[in-house]
Amino acid sequence: SYSRCEASTCAPAMTARDLEALPFPVSVGYSTLALNGAKGGATKYVTLQILNYARWTSQHHSCSIGTACRVMARTHLIGADGRWTPLGFFKFWRPGVTLVNETIHWGMKVPLAITLYDQFREVGLGPHTGLLAGVALSTAGEVALTGWSERFGVHLGLNKDIRSYRESLRISCKARGNALFGAWAGAGGLWVRNFAWNFAFFEWKRFLHSAVEKTPQGAPAWFCAHLDWIRGLDKKNQANILTFEAATLGTYLTFFNMAGDNVKTKMQVDPARYPSFTGTVRSIWQQHGLIGFARGSLFKGIYLILGSTIAIGIQERLSGIMAALMR
Repeated sequence: SYSRCEASTCAPAMTARDLEALPFPVSVGYSTLALNGAKGGATKYVTLQILNYARWTSQHHSCSIGTACRVMARTHLIGADGRWTPLGFFKFWRPGVTLVNETIHWGMKVPLAITLYDQFREVGLGPHTGLLAGVALSTAGEVALTGWSERFGVHLGLNKDIRSYRESLRISCKARGNALFGAWAGAGGLWVRNFAWNFAFFEWKRFLHSAVEKTPQGAPAWFCAHLDWIRGLDKKNQANILTFEAATLGTYLTFFNMAGDNVKTKMQVDPARYPSFTGTVRSIWQQHGLIGFARGSLFKGIYLILGSTIAIGIQERLSGIMAALMR
């Protein structure tokens, strides 16, 4: 049977919780989990935002890693007179709303998905169907609460001539026709990106934790040796390693994660040129082919894998709380 995840906050429970046995209100457990996720999101922004900016640049210009780095240097590190401006390095963290985005995003990702998964299991959906439905809805919640801040971050970050949030919103609303569509430009691509990664991540996380508990039949020798190594670690280090592995697999084995991200970025940085989801998809395909949907994948992979390990790893320090919530 599947472990109740003494080592993992992310693995969905396979049986109903005994709420009477909880030594604290359920809301306290989830609130604490959300708070630590928010801390992880903020840490992710402070330490890794330059990778996020590099990914946006590569996706905006549909260019290679080298070209993206040169564009970044010309934009913020080389002045109009050709001199180096090293303090421009800190402009990669502009605008500060991205900190808000990361904090809310990672604060709600795990607790909301687990809550909805649990609700769908209670009405009779199976573990995979329940997870699919729970992640689909939790991803919609992520987009609703963070889509506006994601758009501001990309639009202001890559258009240095736009000086204010008000100007950014005005440009986007004019291009898309109304305030709602303007503020949430790129929301469709954002949902595709987040849903693809979230579902793949949780499924891989569940599989890996289950494999640590009991080696799958027919597992190759290298995988058995890897599982034995993980079993020799303490529970918290096990959780961090498995989070890193699930994040890696979820990032690089889901094409729609990368494709949705490219569509989202183009719609957010240039809403006049890319006013619709389907139009943006056609434009990328016609101009760049399949590779156009995978631009920025190296930057995104490093950023997402390390970032999720940081953000969710901090949450997994609450393994005792989550073990109780998931029984």
